[in-house]
Amino acid sequence: MAKAKPTSPTSTPKKTTPGAAAQADPALDHFAQGLTALQAKDWQKAVDHLEQAVETADRPDLRDRARQFLSAARQKGGPAKDKAQSPETDPFLQAVFERNRGDLKAALDIARKGGRDQQDERFAYLVASIHAVENRLDEAVQALTKAVELNPKNRIHAFHDADFAELRKNRDQRHLFGLS
Repeated sequence: MAKAKPTSPTSTPKKTTPGAAAQADPALDHFAQGLTALQAKDWQKAVDHLEQAVETADRPDLRDRARQFLSAARQKGGPAKDKAQSPETDPFLQAVFERNRGDLKAALDIARKGGRDQQDERFAYLVASIHAVENRLDEAVQALTKAVELNPKNRIHAFHDADFAELRKNRDQRHLFGLS
């Protein structure tokens, strides 16, 4: 009678599908499907999945990586397939559009919807900018602190942004800009 061969720790692991590890995280699943579509050169499918990954990701590193691949997929897909470049389809562009035309309340509403300003550094920075322009400096400090926490590069952007001139003058807030 032949004995069954014991498995060794170096045996070949089972193959999994690209999205299997991401089942617990829909954003990671969309990211994986987006990468698969990129490799297959299905640009529109890649754009669709990567947009979902950007929108649903709660981890800044995953959201930023998905944005990078999304940009590549949009470039490959051409302008006709670039549906996220209009304010009607991209909430961030819509918020910026409202801010630029002077409807600060609408811009704030869009930026805060669903806690976007707490999860996405772009929205947090936009909220901080709007508060600073409206001279609500305490709220601006809170939002800018969150924006810097989500992406430290926002400290540099804010240092050069005219919207934050009053905050830079305030000795208690100079730390936000890397000043002592």
